[in-house]
Amino acid sequence: MLPRDYTKQEGLIAEELSTLGLRYEQQVDVYPYTVDFFVSEIGLIIEADGIHGHLRKRDTKRDADLMKIFGIKNILHIKDNTKEGVKDTLWLALNKLSENLPLPDDGIPKHRPPL
Repeated sequence: MLPRDYTKQEGLIAEELSTLGLRYEQQVDVYPYTVDFFVSEIGLIIEADGIHGHLRKRDTKRDADLMKIFGIKNILHIKDNTKEGVKDTLWLALNKLSENLPLPDDGIPKHRPPL
């Protein structure tokens, strides 16, 4: 069950992660930060940034800290607020991870699979 203060986008991400059979924790404290989703079995942090995103400079520092201090290897920022967009972004990112390819710096996969 999702917390009452979840955004629509966070609800879509949680729904898609569950559909994919991935276990996750939400609103995880990684002091001094709180991350939206953590999928421990694949070492993936997912941030629900919304269509406007967060403050890029602050996010870049936080991401660097999480990777350096806590050894997190994969951080995905999702900006899309549609079910299809969230699904596509997660699918593309998970496929890149399964191929041991790094995610792009902005966390948004650049290539969409052929339909």
